[in-house]
Amino acid sequence: MGMSAVQSLRTATDTLSRSPILFLGGLAYALVVLPQRALQLAGIPLAPAALQLVTFFVTPFVVAGVVGMAREALDGDTSLGAFTATGTDRYVDLLLATLVEFGIQLAFGVAFLVLALIALVAGGGGAGTAALVGAGLGILLAVVYLAVLFLIQFYPVIVVVDDAGPVDAITDSVAFVRANVVSTLGYSVVTVVLGGLAALPVSGFAAYRVLTGSTGGDTPGPIGGGMTPGGPGAGSGAGAPQMADLLGGAGLGLSTPEVVALALVSAATTTLFFAFRQTYATAFYRRNGRSVEERVLGDEV
Repeated sequence: MGMSAVQSLRTATDTLSRSPILFLGGLAYALVVLPQRALQLAGIPLAPAALQLVTFFVTPFVVAGVVGMAREALDGDTSLGAFTATGTDRYVDLLLATLVEFGIQLAFGVAFLVLALIALVAGGGGAGTAALVGAGLGILLAVVYLAVLFLIQFYPVIVVVDDAGPVDAITDSVAFVRANVVSTLGYSVVTVVLGGLAALPVSGFAAYRVLTGSTGGDTPGPIGGGMTPGGPGAGSGAGAPQMADLLGGAGLGLSTPEVVALALVSAATTTLFFAFRQTYATAFYRRNGRSVEERVLGDEV
């Protein structure tokens, strides 16, 4: 792990302890995604997908606001005024950058689907070699996909810190990561590990229910009467605490009190991790990157 990642981690924790108001930004994000997560945990179909569309257009405001607060807090004090001002000012650019990221993910999704269909057809025709080649290409595509996400992960910070446009934010993130590969790997390890710990209360409970055999089948419906069949879950989110999203409709047979309790626990861990992640990302980028003004001055020299 690069020393820069460790130093930025210390800076982020110091900043959060000095400016706990940052957690209010994390709480705002947690409240935005809370209804979607609760419905997913309850196993209610369709509604979470509809809410996800709403959160897609709301979260850029929250992300920009928290990064704006983190930027101020790293230099001293911050306030909720920075949250609203930055969120309003940088919302459109961050939304457009998020749409670019979504387009990239969609392109990879189509590629995965095509490969899956090819492998299915080849396997059905008895062409074992073709199926193995398709599987190999699928693994390779997955690696490329993860590499692309790794390269563009700092675009939200760049939109706010550098006042960058959506395309510039994506390309600048790629350039930044390429110039700091080792340190960024260290940073990513920290965020993944801490994100996994933040998701542990919910995912651990889900694992317990699966291991004790109290899931799936004709389990009591989580909301009201009736029976809820078991089935695979799906979901999406902006970070590791969104692991709760993966449990939506998973046939865990949760009761209403369990859904409420897990949703509140998820909201609490999301509040903490989201504030930390945005502060850590901002501290890491500012330690290793250069602002727009510095780049301009450097080019003039």
